[in-house]
Amino acid sequence: MNKFRILLVSLVVGFSGCTAVAPVPQPPLEDRDVMLEPEVVEPTVIVSAVEDESVVQSSSEIGDDEAIEKPNKAIVPVAPSSIEAAPKNAAVVALLDSAKQQKQEGGLRSAQTSLQRAQRIAPREPEVYYDLAKVHIELEDYGLAEQVALKGVSIVQGQPTQLNRFWLLIAKIRTAAGNGAGAKKAKTLADGYL
Repeated sequence: MNKFRILLVSLVVGFSGCTAVAPVPQPPLEDRDVMLEPEVVEPTVIVSAVEDESVVQSSSEIGDDEAIEKPNKAIVPVAPSSIEAAPKNAAVVALLDSAKQQKQEGGLRSAQTSLQRAQRIAPREPEVYYDLAKVHIELEDYGLAEQVALKGVSIVQGQPTQLNRFWLLIAKIRTAAGNGAGAKKAKTLADGYL
């Protein structure tokens, strides 16, 4: 029995010496001294003035030859405040009209529902938030009215007339809620946009 164990141990030792361990492949080394900058290509927007009208065109629409042929045209960048608002969605207009009618008939909850539907369709339409906040005021839900009006403020950034309008509404909400100091702050903010 001992001879058998010795033979088995010698075979195991012998085979382990015969087997070669394959080298573990190493990942390629990174050269961290060289930093590659990603190439950023931004679209160019230009305005060309044509007889007191502004036409917005992308640089891909105007060829270099056209710009050379018409050197009298001035190229002026578009200011964000000069971009007109997109036309309202027909469904949103219908819902705003419906809410106005419902409110006049005393159906404040129906008007609220119509305005919430309009909000889901056009979540960036300031008129929806303004009207919805006014309905919440009439429902005496001042906390929700202020939240809706503040959302409207975030949507109309860069539009002084709209910001003035929303901050005046917030002042009205805070006054109705008995928050005189908050109403005064809102009024001061509104006056800053005149």
